[in-house]
Amino acid sequence: MRPQVVFVHGMWSQQSVWDAWLPAFEDGGYTCHAVMLPGHHGGARDADVAKVGFADCVEAVARVVADLERPILIGHSMGGLIVQLLATRLSLRAAVLINSAAPRAVFPLRPGMLPGLARHFVRWGLWNGALRLSRREADYLLYSGLDVAERERMYTSLVSESGLMSYQLGFGRLGISYAHHIDPQRIRCPMLALAGMRDRMIPLAVSRAMARFYGAKLSYREYRDNAHWLLGELGYRDRIAEVLLWLNEQPA
Repeated sequence: MRPQVVFVHGMWSQQSVWDAWLPAFEDGGYTCHAVMLPGHHGGARDADVAKVGFADCVEAVARVVADLERPILIGHSMGGLIVQLLATRLSLRAAVLINSAAPRAVFPLRPGMLPGLARHFVRWGLWNGALRLSRREADYLLYSGLDVAERERMYTSLVSESGLMSYQLGFGRLGISYAHHIDPQRIRCPMLALAGMRDRMIPLAVSRAMARFYGAKLSYREYRDNAHWLLGELGYRDRIAEVLLWLNEQPA
């Protein structure tokens, strides 16, 4: 019997980002679960989202995984960071990171991110409010690899994000938060990471630094023509097939 798969979305997103991935995994014989992180449903108020910290999201996924026997965890962007942290705590069959945010040991901010984030990170009290991307910021950071029509469709599904979580994750070792501190020696499962070389939200330098942080523990792959939305950009079906093939190659 194949293990169950839990999919974890990233910032500003909802579980629907996995709609194109779930059928392929189910056709491959996996039972799938797509988690909705706290405060990320479409009807959430900004005041509620603002109270959500990174630990709240980690615990929400942990509750879903608790009753599953050695599941596979797959996370996109900030969801990939949640997967990394849970891999230090739980017995997993495998962990798959797609355009993943990096652990505390890797400084995440790069100049190329500033056109999409500077307006928010210079705002005093970021940690007390919600953060909503403008259409221009979303296109720049998240959807630069999609065509115009698809960008419009995706933007309508965006939700507000927690300023607290952005503050906790945004400064690496320079920040005061240890919520995303990870000890790589505590990870026992196989790990795969996919990175778009044109990604502006998780720049290539950050992905490569994360790969160095994990060393031989991580199977790392880059894609020259892709940006942050590997979930739906050109060639995403090939990415799904690669992940499925990699999972099938892992020992039981």
